[in-house]
Amino acid sequence: SASDTSETKDVGRNTVQEKTLEFFQMCDMENKGFITRRDMQRLNGGLPLSAEELENVFDTLDSDSNGFLTLQEFSSGFKEGSQMGEKPQCKSPGEVLYQTQWEDGLRQREEDEEEKHFSLLMESLGANSVFEDPAEVRSLWAQLRRDEPHLLANFEDFLSRVTSQIIEANQEKKEMESALKRKAATHDNEIQHLYEEMEQQIKNEKDRIVLQDHERFLSRCQEMELQLSGKEREMEQLFQKQRRLEQQYQDLHSEQHVTKVANVKLKQTNDELARELDHTSHELVLAQEQLCLLQEQATRLHEEKEMEIYRLTEGLQRERASLLKQLDLLRYGLREEQTTSSARQNLTKRLSQTTCIPQKRGHLQRIISIEEDHLPHLLQRDQLARSPLPECSETEETSDNEEMRNDPLMRNETPTSLRGRPVGKETSINDESAPSLPDRLFKVVMVGNSSVGKTSLLRRFCDDSFHPGTSATVGIDYSVKTITVDSSQVALQMWDTAGQERYRSITKQFFRKADGVVVMYDITAEQSFTAIRQWLTSIKESAGEDIPIMLLGNKTDKQMERQVQHEAGQRLAKESQLAFFECSASSGCNVMESMVHLARILKEQEDRVKEKTIQLVGSPSEKKKSCC
Repeated sequence: SASDTSETKDVGRNTVQEKTLEFFQMCDMENKGFITRRDMQRLNGGLPLSAEELENVFDTLDSDSNGFLTLQEFSSGFKEGSQMGEKPQCKSPGEVLYQTQWEDGLRQREEDEEEKHFSLLMESLGANSVFEDPAEVRSLWAQLRRDEPHLLANFEDFLSRVTSQIIEANQEKKEMESALKRKAATHDNEIQHLYEEMEQQIKNEKDRIVLQDHERFLSRCQEMELQLSGKEREMEQLFQKQRRLEQQYQDLHSEQHVTKVANVKLKQTNDELARELDHTSHELVLAQEQLCLLQEQATRLHEEKEMEIYRLTEGLQRERASLLKQLDLLRYGLREEQTTSSARQNLTKRLSQTTCIPQKRGHLQRIISIEEDHLPHLLQRDQLARSPLPECSETEETSDNEEMRNDPLMRNETPTSLRGRPVGKETSINDESAPSLPDRLFKVVMVGNSSVGKTSLLRRFCDDSFHPGTSATVGIDYSVKTITVDSSQVALQMWDTAGQERYRSITKQFFRKADGVVVMYDITAEQSFTAIRQWLTSIKESAGEDIPIMLLGNKTDKQMERQVQHEAGQRLAKESQLAFFECSASSGCNVMESMVHLARILKEQEDRVKEKTIQLVGSPSEKKKSCC
C-alpha cells in the first residue's frame, strides 16, 4: 500500500542519514566539523575505492570548490546521490553483471599495467635480487603513483640509491666473509701448529719428569738402604739396651724387696714419731696457753708501767714548769740587783767571790735533780733574791759537774734516781686538776742540728707559746702532751735532744726505747738539711728500720730567707719513706697537724703489732693441724 511504501522510504532515508553521519565522523577523526581532500584519502584502505575515485567523490560533493566539505554539504550531496541511485534499481540483472565484470576487468588491467611498470623499474635499477619481499616496495610505489604522482620520481631516485647501497653492502659483506674465511683458515693453521708444538713440549717435559723421577727413585732407594742399615744398627743397640734394662730390672726387683723391708721398719718408726709428735703437740698447746697468759700479764704490766711513767712524767713536768717560773723570777731579780748603785757593787763582788762555788754546786744539783727538787727547797733560797747572782756558763756547769762527782758530800746529797725520793706526795697535789689517763702513750725523740728550733717547736706544741730568745738545750729535755686522735686519747712524751756533736752518744741511747722520731731541719739553713741523711743513718743503726720517722722543716715564716725548697724535702722523704711536713714554731703553722699525723701513724703501727701478736699466738695450732 501507499502508506507502507512511504514508511519504507522514511526508514531508508533515516538509515541513509545515519550512515552519512557515521561516514562523515569516520573522515573527520580530528572533530574539526569539516573534512578535506586528505581526510577523504585516509579511507583508501577501508573502502573498495581507489584514490582517484575518492578524489572524484570529493570534487562532486564540493560544489562551491572551497577545498573542504561541511556536514550539510556532505549530507545533501549523499541525498542527491541516493535519489539518483534509486533509478538504476530498475536495471536488469544482466546489466548489473555486465557492469560488474567490466569494472573487474578494468581493475585487473590496471593492476597488470602497474605490475609491468614496477617490474621494468626494478630491472632498470637492478633490484630484482636485492629485496627478499618486494611486495611492500611495490605497494608503496603503487600508492604514491595513485595518490602523489609528483613524488613518484623522488621515490624512484631514493629506491635507486638504496638499491646501489644495498648492492655495495652485499659486495662488502661477501668480501668480509671471504676475508673471515681466510682468517679462520690461517687461525686454524696456527692453532694446529701451536697444538703440535705443545704436544712436543709436553712429550719433552714428560720425558724429563720421568727421568727425574727415575733419578729421584734411585737416590731415594740409596737413602732408604742407608736408613735401613742405620735402623738395623739402632735395633742392635736397642737389643743391647733391652738386655741391660732386664738386668737392671732384676737388680731393682731385688732392691725393691729390700726397700719393702725397710719401708716396714720406717712405718713402725713413723708411728712412734707420730705418737711422740702428738705428745709434743699437746705439750706445745699447754706451753702456748701459758705463753698467752704470760703475754697478757706482760702487756698489763707494760701498760701499768707506761701509765705510771706517764703520771710521774706529767707530775714532774708540772713541777718543772713551776720551778722554771721561779727560776725566771730569780733571774729577773738578779738582773735588777745588778743595776743598783755603784756603792753596792763592791759588796756584790765580795759576795760573789765567797758564794760562787756553793751557788754553782746548788745550780748543778738543780740541773741534775730538777725533776726531784721540791718547791720549798727553792723557796728557801729566796733569801738570796736581793743579792745579784752571776750567771754561770755551760762550760762552768760542766766543770761543776766534775767537782760534784769528786765531792762525796754532794754525791750523797744528790738523788741518783727518781725512785730514790718519794714523789707520791708531790704528784698528789695536782691529782684534782690532772686530766684523765690516756688510751695510748708513745715516746717520741726529736733530733736535728743545733738551732733548727726543736725546743721552740716543743713549747709551741705543749704550751702554745713561743720565746724568741730560747737558749741551746743541754743534754736531754722532755715534755708530755695529750691529744685526741680518732676518738682516742694519745699522750706523746716528747724528748728534746741537744743538737751538738758531743751529745750524739746520749741521743743514740734514747733511740732504742723510742716509739717514733722527728728529724728537724731549718729551711733557712741548707747545712741542717744536708745533715738529715747522717741523722737517718744513726736512727736506723740504733732504732732499726721499722721505727716511724717524720721529716719536719721549720721556720716557714721566713720565706724570704729560704735555702731549702719544699720539693727537696718532699724528694728526700719519698726516697727514705718518711712522713713530711713544713711548719713554723713562731706562727704555729702546721705544728699541731704534723704531731697529730705522727700520733696517728704510731697508733696504727701499734694496732698492727697487736694484730700480728694475736696471729702468732694462734698460728701454732694451725701448724699442728697441717702436720697431722
